[in-house]
Amino acid sequence: MKHKGFIFDMDGVVVDNHSYHFKAWMEFSKKYHFPLNSEIYRDTFNGKTNADLFRMIFGNISDKEIKQYGDEKESCYQNLYKNEMKPHTGLVEYLQFLKDNHLKIALGTSAPTMNVNFTLDTLSLRPFFNVIVDGPMVTQGKPHPQVYELCAKELALDPKDCVVFEDSLAGLQSGKSAGCSIIGVSTSHTESELKSHVEQIIHDFTDPTVFRL
Repeated sequence: MKHKGFIFDMDGVVVDNHSYHFKAWMEFSKKYHFPLNSEIYRDTFNGKTNADLFRMIFGNISDKEIKQYGDEKESCYQNLYKNEMKPHTGLVEYLQFLKDNHLKIALGTSAPTMNVNFTLDTLSLRPFFNVIVDGPMVTQGKPHPQVYELCAKELALDPKDCVVFEDSLAGLQSGKSAGCSIIGVSTSHTESELKSHVEQIIHDFTDPTVFRL
């Protein structure tokens, strides 16, 4: 393995869950009367923090209001997804491979802490990760490189020694701008949509190329 650090986005990478987030956002949009469809969600929602999203929707609202809206939307998402949740195909075996080879592993996500805890603890994945960076820990959401710069820093590695697994275009730009190698995961976008943004694309973690990174 030429890389020393392996950084995973959560939504769409650790779990293939975008349809459940979309359903929750659609319910939220109907209640609060703002336009949303699959194209808007795919092109403008992926990779952004809740603070970014709620200010985009409601304008210059307070941190208290952002938390209230966030708790409401994420509770809806968790109720929809809790009985369907599973790790992305091949993920656990790949994480175990990295751990067995004494490689450093991080989670770098714009998701709120309540969803990170929900995912990692429900699926018993937390012990695999040396570092966890989530939405409240960053001040600038993807495509800004902050989340992946922070992951590399917390892993005590140069970003060029890290590879980022991402499904969103904003996330891929974030990893690239941070100086990391980037691997596209074709869950929220098709391979053809990803091709103009990243050279290496996988569908899941059974792809043999991930064992040669």
